[in-house]
Amino acid sequence: MPLNDVLLGELRSGLPRLQGARVSAVLPVYRTVIEEVLPLLPGLPDGVSLTLGTDQQVQVRYGSFYANATLHPDVSLRPTPVVTLELASQLVAWGLQRAPLPSFVRLSGRLVHIWLAEIPALGDAAPLWPHVASLTCRSTAGGLQIDARLHVAGAGQPLPAFTRSPRTHGDRPMTEGRLQAWLRHQVETGLPALTGARIAGTVPLPVTLLNELLAEAVAEAAEGRSAGTSAAPRGGPDLAMLARMVRHVRVDAAPGVVTIDFAVGADG
Repeated sequence: MPLNDVLLGELRSGLPRLQGARVSAVLPVYRTVIEEVLPLLPGLPDGVSLTLGTDQQVQVRYGSFYANATLHPDVSLRPTPVVTLELASQLVAWGLQRAPLPSFVRLSGRLVHIWLAEIPALGDAAPLWPHVASLTCRSTAGGLQIDARLHVAGAGQPLPAFTRSPRTHGDRPMTEGRLQAWLRHQVETGLPALTGARIAGTVPLPVTLLNELLAEAVAEAAEGRSAGTSAAPRGGPDLAMLARMVRHVRVDAAPGVVTIDFAVGADG
């Protein structure tokens, strides 16, 4: 099984072998990145644009229609993650109630709720939501800054079951493929969209999982040598590129588990 598949399998099963892990992240979302990604999101109507201003101000445009709103900084997490915008105009809110909005967008008076777990492009992140302890979005001079804290449920705490949201005709699988291609390009070019991102955490790694990851990494390296190339042959992460982002790492070993304390940063 490729290394990428091992990592994705662990994620999709809810990180059961990483219980007790704690991670904090600061992620910039630049205006230019929003302009690139927005047209690629399945479920959004063609022609929608988003402009970010100071003090949490947001303007959404769709053709000749535009709406001004204020982004609530704190994302509601329970029972499911929801981003909330407050429209500046009651008249616009009334008009949107009669518009064909995506299924993950819902209105309540002047409040627009975006249900993150129901966005098709975020479907693979579903097992992560129960572990998110806090999530905030704040406006900056360059766009948004997302601050997140994750705490994987400890032993004895059952993990919630998640099911993928059903796809509809509006999910546009061809567009979703373009989004995946954009993500692959980001990984291949050193994650330029995340320049300035910082991630730190403490992760207890069971020896069984560590051995599995090492075996796959060695197998992929051997396959790369036999093919006469240093690139990851199966589309896995560029480990050399990831290593350059490491700012701090400490490893503590105990019977059956290795705890990694780390900090990484994408400086561009």
